Amino acid sequence: MLSKPRFPVKRSLAITALVALTACTGVTVSRVDHALQYDPLQASAAGGGDRQMQVVVLGNPFGIPQGELEKAVIDAMQTGAVGLSLNFAINPENPDPSRPYRVVLAFNPEAMRDSEKLCAVGDGLKTTTSANGKLTLMGAFCSTDSYLSHGIARASDVGSAGSATFDDMIFQLTASLFPGRNPHDQSAGEPPIPAN
Repeated sequence: MLSKPRFPVKRSLAITALVALTACTGVTVSRVDHALQYDPLQASAAGGGDRQMQVVVLGNPFGIPQGELEKAVIDAMQTGAVGLSLNFAINPENPDPSRPYRVVLAFNPEAMRDSEKLCAVGDGLKTTTSANGKLTLMGAFCSTDSYLSHGIARASDVGSAGSATFDDMIFQLTASLFPGRNPHDQSAGEPPIPAN
C-alpha cells in the first residue's frame, strides 16, 4: 500500500523553487506567520478577478520619486502571489467594499521589530534609506488593524528599485504572505505547513 506523501508535490516544488531563488539572490524571508483567520478564498475574493487589493508602501530606501518606487513594488508583487492570483494597486479602482483588506509594506522601518504591528501603524512610521545596498522589508496582509499574515524579507546588494534582487525580495515576501492554504489548516488531513 502506497502512503500519501507528507507534502503534496505541487507544494514541494514551490518550496524548492523559493529555496533555489533565495540561494541565487541572497534574499531571505523570515518570521512569517499566518493568523488562524487567514483564508485564501477571502484574499482571492478581495483581490482576484476584476478586484484590486490596496498596497500601502511606507519608506523610500532609494530616494526616488514615491510613485516610481510604488510602481516597481506593484510590478514585482503581480508576479509574486504563487498560491493565489491577485491584483494589487496603490489606489485600487475596484476594491471590494465588504472586505477592508490591504497589504502594508515598510522599507527599513526604524524601531519596529514585529511586522505584525504594521496593520495598526500610520504614515508616521520612521524609515531609513538603504545603506550599502542592504534592505529590510516588512510586510503584512491586513484586515483593518489586524494582521492575517506577515513576514520580513532581507537582502544585500540591492542596487535600485526594479533590480533583480529588489524584484526577488518583493516576489518572495508576497508569496509568503499569500499561500494557497492556511498553514494551520488540517481539514484535508494534511499536516500543517512547517514554519520558515
